[in-house]
Amino acid sequence: MKQFESRNLFILPYLLIFGAAILRLMVSHPYNFIPIFACLLFFGANRPKREFAIPLLVLVGVDIFLTTHWYDYPLTGGHIVTWLGYLAAAMLGAGMLRNSPSVGRAATASLLVSVGFFLASNFTVWAEWGMYAKTFSGLGACYIAALPFFRNSVVSETFFSVLIFGISGYYRVFLPARRMQNA
Repeated sequence: MKQFESRNLFILPYLLIFGAAILRLMVSHPYNFIPIFACLLFFGANRPKREFAIPLLVLVGVDIFLTTHWYDYPLTGGHIVTWLGYLAAAMLGAGMLRNSPSVGRAATASLLVSVGFFLASNFTVWAEWGMYAKTFSGLGACYIAALPFFRNSVVSETFFSVLIFGISGYYRVFLPARRMQNA
C-alpha cells in the first residue's frame, strides 16, 4: 500500500502541470483563470528541485507556442519574467510548503506568488510596450488596467491552491487512518 501512495504522490504533481498546460492550450482562459501557479506550488512542495525543469519546459513550450502561433506576437523579454515567475512559484512551494504543507500556508504562498507576479509582469509591460507613458502615472495606469486580470488570478490561484493542498492533506491524514481502522 505504501508503494501505491508514493506512486500517486509522484504522478499527481505531473498530472496537475500537464492538465494546466492542456487547459491553456484548449480552453479560452478569460482573465487568467487557469491555476498555473497553484499547480507549480504543489509541484514544488512534492517533487525534488532536480525535477523542476520538466514542468518549466512544458509551460515555457506552451507559452512560446501560444505567443508565436496562436496570438502571432513576437517573444519579448517580458516572457522571461513570466518564466522566472514559474520558477519562483515552484521554489516557493519547495521552501514554504514542502516540510509543513497546510491549506493556510498554501493560500499564503498563492497570494505571495500572485502579488509578486502581478507587480513584476505589469512593470515589464509598462517598461517594454509603448502602451503607457514612461512616468509614474503611466506605471500606475498600467497597474490599474491590469486589476481585473489580477483579481481573477488571485481568486483562481488561491481557490485551486486551497483545493489541491486540502485534498492532498486529506489524502495524507485521513486515508491512512481509515485503512488502519479497517485492518
